[in-house]
Amino acid sequence: MRKTELFFIVLLLMVGLFSNGTLAQDYTQWHLPEGATARLGKGKINDVKFSPDGSRLAVATHIGVWLYDAPTGEEILRLNDKPKNVRTIAFSPDGRTLAAGGWARADTIQVWNIDTAAQVSAMGKGIGSVGVLAFSEDGKTLASVGSSRGLRFYAWDVDTGLEVSHFKGQQNHFNFGVLAVSPNHRFFASAGGNRAFLWDTETQTLKHTIESDDDSVWALAFSPDSKTLVVGSTMIRFWDVETGSQMSRLDGYTRRINILTFAPDGRTLASGDANGEIRLWNVAADGDQLTLPRLLGSITGKSKPLSDKPVLTGHKRPIEALAFTADGTTLVSASRDTTIRLWDIDTRTPHLTIEGHTEAINALGFLEDGETLASGSSDCTLRLWNTETQDQRLIPIKHRWSALDFAFSQDGKTVALGSHGSNVRLWNTETGDVIATFRTAHKGYTNQVKFSPDDKILASGCRGGTVELWDVLNHQRTATLKGHTNEIWALAFSPDGKTVATAALRETIIVLWDVINIGDKTALLAEHIAETGAVTFSPDGKKLVSGHRDGAIYSWDVATGKQLSTFTGNAGNVTALAFSADGKMLANGSADGSIRLWDPNIYTPMGDPRIGHAGGINELTFSPDGGTLFSGGSDGTILVWDLEDILQKNR
Repeated sequence: MRKTELFFIVLLLMVGLFSNGTLAQDYTQWHLPEGATARLGKGKINDVKFSPDGSRLAVATHIGVWLYDAPTGEEILRLNDKPKNVRTIAFSPDGRTLAAGGWARADTIQVWNIDTAAQVSAMGKGIGSVGVLAFSEDGKTLASVGSSRGLRFYAWDVDTGLEVSHFKGQQNHFNFGVLAVSPNHRFFASAGGNRAFLWDTETQTLKHTIESDDDSVWALAFSPDSKTLVVGSTMIRFWDVETGSQMSRLDGYTRRINILTFAPDGRTLASGDANGEIRLWNVAADGDQLTLPRLLGSITGKSKPLSDKPVLTGHKRPIEALAFTADGTTLVSASRDTTIRLWDIDTRTPHLTIEGHTEAINALGFLEDGETLASGSSDCTLRLWNTETQDQRLIPIKHRWSALDFAFSQDGKTVALGSHGSNVRLWNTETGDVIATFRTAHKGYTNQVKFSPDDKILASGCRGGTVELWDVLNHQRTATLKGHTNEIWALAFSPDGKTVATAALRETIIVLWDVINIGDKTALLAEHIAETGAVTFSPDGKKLVSGHRDGAIYSWDVATGKQLSTFTGNAGNVTALAFSADGKMLANGSADGSIRLWDPNIYTPMGDPRIGHAGGINELTFSPDGGTLFSGGSDGTILVWDLEDILQKNR
């Protein structure tokens, strides 16, 4: 790729991802893996916290922790030299250190000095995933709770990283991530099904079991004085920690409550739900008795009076995280719509919006003009990038569910979306409107959609194992392909559009379907073949390459169905495959975030594997000239790889 073309692509990827519409100068270059020239997106948002003085905002994502200047929304730095899936964060009381926890192969919890951006201690090796963190009032002890390897509470010495205490709760069923620690570290709470469990860390016993009718518990929060536990399902209940008795109950929600948080003075409770709505409740106590909570108002991005509607929506998708400043005047909210908003509590209006975070990348590819890169995210947003003019368009798709897969037409004007629910919808990318709805016979969700090379046929695969072919122009089903019994895991059209390759979860068979003569099919089988995670055709259509759970990559002769070779040397579960346009290079991505290049003619690797994503690789695509590789990950980022630089360093 010519240097000017690479410059335009890198610059283009930097446009439109920045706070308040301004162009950030450096963050797309921060902590890039060797060989990568830019990072698109800041990763999926998992948690948000203000520093005690309110000057900084920390955002936990799938690729680390971003620090922002709270008044301006400007990026300050990203903690973690290597991408780590950070689920929860906590500032120390003096605001000088930040604890980050999530999932890591080594130390699960890291403590960082904010001023120097240096890691001061690490702890929790081998304990699994951490869901919540809390500092003690003196900042010397850090409490953590996780449930990935059974319910476990730990207390750690911050300076040394040594364990102070450890308690394992006997709980068999968990609602993932629904955890809370009391500010005094005396109690922690967990959830399973429609129950909340209150645990005493001093006696190491289950103190109370709290029933929540028939609704699952999705949110937990302790009051600042540690005397009250709030439980959220499709209602909010207040429980006395000592007695286990219900103090109050709030009804009126129609969707589940995702997050609950108290203002530091304990007088205001904020709740965020699956509709993207935020409510503020007055929960001031009369002596030791909690008064009936009163709705103060709903936070909305609109400037209409609160009395116009009882509930108004600012965010477009579910609320994922909430946090108050220490003085209680500002609330920050993070939503699955990928935006972060800072709200003025007095006026109930947002005074700052931070953008640039993304959910998992589920589609990536160049359109037929060779100049436009299209990307689709599970947050139901599309981005079209013009590599000549440097223009980009963000296209929000109005869809109830998260997107499991996208397919773009060659001209970029139509996108197909597969999601939870059996229907497949076609959208106009220029207007964001629905063009057609294909009412499939699929069972469960539709997780694979692909256009044929001429855009005349759409293939859709589902959890139930069937694949349907649709006439795109006439919006009619033309065939149902039945050859699998489990979820369709991989699907690809041959370059001439005459063949569809499919593979399914927990199956060792790959099927080649004749699109012209429906019913004709060829089964590809090999000894000791493992579950297939990805399939792709060579540009000439003569070979099919398949990637498998055990890391093996097979090459098949499409005409005869015979196995040609096996690629070896990659130990990770193969989740994505792509050929360069000239067929001289094959890229594979794996569940561990690694990417490897191969010479597909002699079946040998081209250099060492590259790791730059914090999660599995979902999508790979080459630029038309073969000089650049784009990788899309479950961590919500796209990395741009300079192949010439990578190959030169490995010669």
